[in-house]
This record gives sequence, C-alpha cells and structure tokens, in this order.
Amino acid sequence: MGHDEPVGQAPGSFNDDLRPVIVVNGHGLTLGVDAGGNWLVWGHHHAACPVQNQLLWLLPLLERPPEVVAPGIAAIADGTELLSALVRSALESASQYWASMALTWLETGYPVGGFAEILALLKDSPLQPQPVRHRALQLWRKAHPGGVAG
Repeated sequence: MGHDEPVGQAPGSFNDDLRPVIVVNGHGLTLGVDAGGNWLVWGHHHAACPVQNQLLWLLPLLERPPEVVAPGIAAIADGTELLSALVRSALESASQYWASMALTWLETGYPVGGFAEILALLKDSPLQPQPVRHRALQLWRKAHPGGVAG
C-alpha cells in the first residue's frame, strides 16, 4: 500500500486495539487511534506512542494535499485539532521546507483563521527567506481583511 492513501488496514501485524487511519511515509510509519480514541503513531521499528510526543514524525503528511490527508483524520475525534497542531508546528519550525509545506496547505484551502498570530510572526521572521515571508504576509492579510502589515 502506498503512503499516499488512507488505510483501512495497515500492513504487518498490529495490536487489535490500534486502528490505522493513514500511512505517514513510505517506511511504514502509521497514524491511528487506539480503542479509547487516543491518537498514536507507530511503525515497523517503533512501538505505538502518543502522537503529541512525536508530532514532528507527522510532518511528511504536509507533503500531500490537505484534501487527501484531512478527511480521514478530521472524521475522528480531535482530528481537526491534531491537523492544526501539525500545521502550527511546521509554521513555527526553523525549517524553510516545513514552513513552506504548511503555507501551501493554507494557500490551498486549509482554514487560515487560527494561524493569524503565527503568520504575523512568520511574515517578519529573519530566519525565513523572503518568499516564505511574502507568502505568510499574503495569508496573514487573508486572515485579517483590511489589516495593515507591520
């Protein structure tokens, strides 16, 4: 099974209490939930652990369009919050690549409103190159109609 597809059954044998939701990468890293509805991430070489402890492991999801990733995750309790935390983490990252991937999500329709403060910081960040700052500025303006950039 390719990592571009949501999963109904992840490859390999997993604990019956784990329900895979999406394969994160081509190395078998999987995002899913346990019987209690807790978000977990696991892989062939990694035991299941709470996703909040390993949020960076999910960054490869941002390499795919939100319309591919979001529906399966958002359909489960706290899924929207998980996706927002992932986008926020990428925007706050010092990595130009991950910040750019998160900006692409926002530009292609992922809700911008909850990221106005982070976009305000990113648009002025000396750590990011001008194209990333410019994209953040455009999105910040979208989140603040009539706002004046500082």
